[in-house]
Amino acid sequence: MSDPNRRDFLKFLGALALTQGGASAKPFRIDIHHHFGPAVWVAEVKGRPLLQAANTTWTPAKSIEDMDRGSVAASVISITNPGLWFGDKAVTSRLARTCNEYAAKLVQDYPTRFGFFAAMPLPDVDATLKEIAYAYDTLKADGVGLFTSYNDTWLGNPAYRPVLEELNRRNAVVHVHPTAANCCRDLNYAPGVGPGSME
Repeated sequence: MSDPNRRDFLKFLGALALTQGGASAKPFRIDIHHHFGPAVWVAEVKGRPLLQAANTTWTPAKSIEDMDRGSVAASVISITNPGLWFGDKAVTSRLARTCNEYAAKLVQDYPTRFGFFAAMPLPDVDATLKEIAYAYDTLKADGVGLFTSYNDTWLGNPAYRPVLEELNRRNAVVHVHPTAANCCRDLNYAPGVGPGSME
């Protein structure tokens, strides 16, 4: 959704929602926390901690049905927990690229319904810098999706400075999604409170 026509369309929808106040007006919402689960990602993450079962049965049709039910005009999709990092840099880079290309195709197929935050192969900084360039320059991503931590390393870690500097240079929109660091997954939380709420 990054070309000017789609951005203008999203701005129009946002402005329209503000001006259409009244019980009979149909709300127009833009959902920026909307997850998708391409088959290649689902195959990699099944059985891993933090995965919610609903994310393994995702389809574009289900997303659009949910959006219509909730009066959501457009959604910006992103990958959710457990993310992409499972200890293998090559797998993480492949997953990021595959998910991003899938998302870009989905936007192409449904240009007024979806945008996307590109998945990044952190903690591999070099691969992430390459994926930022590809996501913005080739796929025309609307922004970047990051997690609050990777293993036990948080986004403020100096190792990630080149990534943050590049995102800043591009005036990037960055969606930060909570996750649970390895250190904190087994803490006793209140009933119904997931470990990601700590971050």
